[in-house]
Amino acid sequence: MKCMFCDGDVILNDRSKGLPITLPGRGIAHTYCAEDDLAKRRIFGNIHIADLDDDDLLELKEMVLAEVNIRHGVDQEAEII
Repeated sequence: MKCMFCDGDVILNDRSKGLPITLPGRGIAHTYCAEDDLAKRRIFGNIHIADLDDDDLLELKEMVLAEVNIRHGVDQEAEII
C-alpha cells in the first residue's frame, strides 16, 4: 500500500516516516506525511485557519492568548497584543 502523500510503501518495516494511519474518506498515509499535510494546509483540529476571515482570525487569537494566560496564571486584565 502506498502513502497518499509521498507514494512510499507504508507496510514495510521502515518507520522513518511514522506508522501507517488511515485517513477516513481519503486513504492511507505515513503519520509524518499526514501531519506535514495538515501544517501546510494550516489546519488545526477541525479549524481551517486559512479559511478564517480577518475578524474571526483575530478573535481566535484573543481566545487562544486568553487560554494560555489562564493556564499560566497571568493577570487577565493585561493587554493582549
